Parts: sequence; C-alpha cells; structure tokens
Amino acid sequence: MTPVQFRDQYGDSDTWTTADFESYEHLVEGVDPDIARATRDRLIIVGRHVHDGRVVVGLAPVPLLAA
Repeated sequence: MTPVQFRDQYGDSDTWTTADFESYEHLVEGVDPDIARATRDRLIIVGRHVHDGRVVVGLAPVPLLAA
C-alpha cells in the first residue's frame, strides 16, 4: 500500500487512531528516498525546505549532533 492509497482508504487524518498514524509514518518512510538514506546511513533529518519546487532534506551525522 502506498501513502496515497492509505489516505484514500482511511480518509481524513482527523479520524485516524494512533496505530493509523504509525502505519502511515512507516509507509512514508518506505517511499521517501531521503528518509531511507537517513535510516541506512545512520543520519538525522535536521530540516526540510522547498528549493526550485523540490523538497530538499538536510541530513547530519549522529556524532556531529551529539558534539
């Protein structure tokens, strides 16, 4: 199931349960290449913004943030 299919099936997020939100989050993480990279490379997402119509994700290594 894709995030779009999930929203079509479960409707407005105002009616979602905690379990629904968790399920949706996992779906989004699975299709977002930046989140997948962060998970794979042990990075943390430190911000997101739009540049030239594209979402740009800022990533930082875990040790850098701990310092």
